[in-house]
Amino acid sequence: MRLVAVIAALGIPPAFASPLPQSSGSDKTCATEALTADTWKKLGMDNWLLAYSQNMTQGDSNNVQLFASSFGAPNFFCGLDSFCNAGQPCLPVPLPAWYALVAMQNWNSYMNSINTAVTFASSIISLVLPEIVTDFYPKPADNVTPLKDAIRMFNTVLGAVPLTGALSTASSAITGGLSFLSGQMKVPTGKDQFLAWTQISSTMATVVQEYQAAVAASVQETLDANLAQAVGGMYVTLLDGQFLGVHRNVTQQDIQDSVIDTFKIRAAALALQAQKMFIYRVDGMPQCSGESSGFRCVQDGDTWIGYSLLQLDGNGNGVIQNDAVDLLVNKYGLKQEDVLIAPTTCYEKNGKKQLTDGFGDSLPLDPKAECLFMVPTCEATVSSIGIVLPDADGYEDRCGKQGISF
Repeated sequence: MRLVAVIAALGIPPAFASPLPQSSGSDKTCATEALTADTWKKLGMDNWLLAYSQNMTQGDSNNVQLFASSFGAPNFFCGLDSFCNAGQPCLPVPLPAWYALVAMQNWNSYMNSINTAVTFASSIISLVLPEIVTDFYPKPADNVTPLKDAIRMFNTVLGAVPLTGALSTASSAITGGLSFLSGQMKVPTGKDQFLAWTQISSTMATVVQEYQAAVAASVQETLDANLAQAVGGMYVTLLDGQFLGVHRNVTQQDIQDSVIDTFKIRAAALALQAQKMFIYRVDGMPQCSGESSGFRCVQDGDTWIGYSLLQLDGNGNGVIQNDAVDLLVNKYGLKQEDVLIAPTTCYEKNGKKQLTDGFGDSLPLDPKAECLFMVPTCEATVSSIGIVLPDADGYEDRCGKQGISF
């Protein structure tokens, strides 16, 4: 009776509450509308679920199961490695409650997919990084690269998992998925930790453990929470019908195909950063000569701008890194300007803040995205009388004042 009263108060047609519509026999399901967010909104499901939740007697745990049980589905048990099933409409769960159970079922499938995707991320990153070490970082150090850079790769994989439907490569889909997850669980940050290039499997195992612990805690909290709870409750989780749809499983290969090129480019940049390589840009050069893979000139009126990828030797001299640029161009698909010029453009667009890309907590899926390949930029200018400015005692002094740490 309480269910009928709530439905009537919300103005939902009484037929929705009937397990067996008059046009159906006892062995038939009832007609439903498309499983979409639009249907959820059309039926006013947010208001319906909130009102029912507020009138339902709830306990300290298992409130999702209690909700399902109140509609004749006592075996609706969700959780990690558990796949609750809403069944067919009106057998036994009536409309509109069945739509809510379908959405809960999809949320449960999504969270299980996220838990699995954590291991996908680890496998993909573990596939990429050793190759990068071989190509760019023959003597890796384990206390240089912040772990948060690997965390962003994990976040990119998790953000790619669709709430419902097929995998999408749109940046909005990635940020949308991450936005939901950040509201659901405490995502690892990697603060004050480093990526151990020589112990990649150990680093990945630690990150996987932290992520999966966060997923497990989030799932259990949502299953136990009062459905109307403002944070972590099922009402907020299902808001706007974001889980009313058709869940599709996503394989590691599906995700790997979407992210691996991006990961290779960013990981290569991280390896160069770890070795203190940087772009040296010199404006006002009266002439240009000696161009190579790692050094390029661009005419600017009556003068030239020189761009080079440098690494300081033991005496503080800048050594042009032709081999690294050759690899990035010939094996990793970048153009010379992507390596030598694009990082300075990114540097300028971000207020001349070193290694700032504007991507947030994840990475774009486009391997050609601006700022994906990024190393620090050091600028100098040749004056009209041939003096290099700003005045400094070598590269380390000049570039150090611009935020580059050697």
